Amino acid sequence: MKLKSNKNIILYLFTIIFWGIFYYFLPFAGDDWAWGSSIGAERLKNAFDGYNGRYLGNLLIILITRSVIAKVLFCTFVMFLLILVLSKIFDSLSDNKKSTVNYIIAFSSVLVLVLPNQIAFGDLQPFQIFGSTIGWLSGFTNYVVPSVLILIFYYFVTTKDEESKLIHVFLIFDGLLACMCVEHYTLFCLIFAFAIIVYRYYFYKKICRKSLCFFFGSLIGALIMFSNSSYRLMQRGDVSKNQRAVGFIGSFKQYASFVFPENANKTLVIVFELILLSAIALFLIFFLFKMYKAIKNRSVAKLLPVICLVVMTIPLLFTNSGKEIYIVAPRCYFLQYFMLVIFIYGKFAEKNIASKISSNIKFNNVLNLSFALLLLVTSLTYFRLDYMGVIRDNTVNEALEEGYSTVEIIEYPKSIEQIQWSSNFMEKGTYLERYQKFKKIPPNKEIKIISKNN
Repeated sequence: MKLKSNKNIILYLFTIIFWGIFYYFLPFAGDDWAWGSSIGAERLKNAFDGYNGRYLGNLLIILITRSVIAKVLFCTFVMFLLILVLSKIFDSLSDNKKSTVNYIIAFSSVLVLVLPNQIAFGDLQPFQIFGSTIGWLSGFTNYVVPSVLILIFYYFVTTKDEESKLIHVFLIFDGLLACMCVEHYTLFCLIFAFAIIVYRYYFYKKICRKSLCFFFGSLIGALIMFSNSSYRLMQRGDVSKNQRAVGFIGSFKQYASFVFPENANKTLVIVFELILLSAIALFLIFFLFKMYKAIKNRSVAKLLPVICLVVMTIPLLFTNSGKEIYIVAPRCYFLQYFMLVIFIYGKFAEKNIASKISSNIKFNNVLNLSFALLLLVTSLTYFRLDYMGVIRDNTVNEALEEGYSTVEIIEYPKSIEQIQWSSNFMEKGTYLERYQKFKKIPPNKEIKIISKNN
């Protein structure tokens, strides 16, 4: 037991050091430039009124774009918490407390998100989750933070620990904070907590106090978020074209138009769309069936990840920005991914496979080797991004310090674009202007973009 405890402490320290280094060197990109400049200060001055109600996410990104220390400490803490909570959920599913194997599996499930960035199908990467959440600070505060808070609630509501006032108060604040980062997570928290309350009362004639506290906090958070005037403007249709919902079929056509050239055979395009529709239908049928079985068997631990997968995914299928190549941004699926991991792990734990393989020396060796390779791939992948970020910033800083009339800004190679959301100037006007304000480049300076994509 003492040996296992020592291993865990070493793993905890390693986690903190790894993510500390990762976030120390991670460059800012896209919306980060806006939040870290006078644009963010102006939004804060107006209490984000007319912008959005993501109060917690907005405040956090303003903080971490203005202080490297705050960025490192906060992001490292959240990533450690994400891995720790996942490992605790795995421990609970497998009845294997403080398992080193479960911690490594949890850590690996985070790192494996880097792989789709390396295995690209041209420029189409609908699974680019890591680069738009963990690897991009604006996505981090809006998606990783509430996901961790929801997973904490999931852990408490699926464990049989005794009720306590301290836990109840904590869950009120947990729900409140989880609902002030991004809109569909806010709605999900309300549905998620309410569904558990109804489920527990229907089968056991008891009110789930933990869920009630989280629901109460979520309700307060939702009221605060949607009190922002931006949502009233949206209801009146006073939004830009790129924010409209274009519908389910429109989303399919958006995907098809990206994959196929304009003169493509129409039959081929229709077949492609039908395959997409069939895949979505199979997904829904499979998980709705699993939901039915979980309700019938009165298994909350099996039911909750399935509810999350279905409830969080369905609304996203009906919306499209009309501007991006993705039906929705990959970051929208961050929480669903980890619920899918929990669901799959639960299947192994159900048949006692998880406990058997965790004690197998050969499996442990393979797991450790895989973990080491994932760490290496992640480190090398983001080392390139960090290196280019340092060169870009140093070039700009030198030009400003020396008083050059022309400021050269390096554009990252396309291969690096794939591993961090909006790291280049996708919209030359908007993103370049944000970068200029972030770096405090005077408007009288001539800007020259040095492209690496020729």
